[in-house]
Amino acid sequence: MTALPIRTLHVLAMAVLVGGTTVLWYSYRCGTIASLAPAKQFEWLFWGGVGVLVVTGVGNLGSLGPPGPGTDWGRTLLVKLAVVVALLGGSVVRTLLLVQIGDRVNTFDDLHLVHRRTLSRAYGATAAVFLGIVVLAEVLAHG
Repeated sequence: MTALPIRTLHVLAMAVLVGGTTVLWYSYRCGTIASLAPAKQFEWLFWGGVGVLVVTGVGNLGSLGPPGPGTDWGRTLLVKLAVVVALLGGSVVRTLLLVQIGDRVNTFDDLHLVHRRTLSRAYGATAAVFLGIVVLAEVLAHG
């Protein structure tokens, strides 16, 4: 009975994170955003969303039962989990990078081109990995 709301919350959290990282990537890339403020605000949403994804992901897995690692589905799940761990590691680096830039630059001042490029690449990589996770989730959901 609770499986559908958990899955819905999982999909909505993923949509917010994919959308947010994509918007920041594109905005820093094109120069639409010139300050650090939007990225700092998004990082709070990002880590909260990751928490929701982890909790609902465990809930989804619990409703499906334990997978066998010897099955195609189980191997795909292990690949997805490895990619999620890599995403989390890369996101910690991105957040620390944001803090480091914030120590050098006022939050509301215009960023130097180098910093904008760095943030664009960081958010672009995050969005790309998220999209890869979405593809793996599609494979898991529909085989």
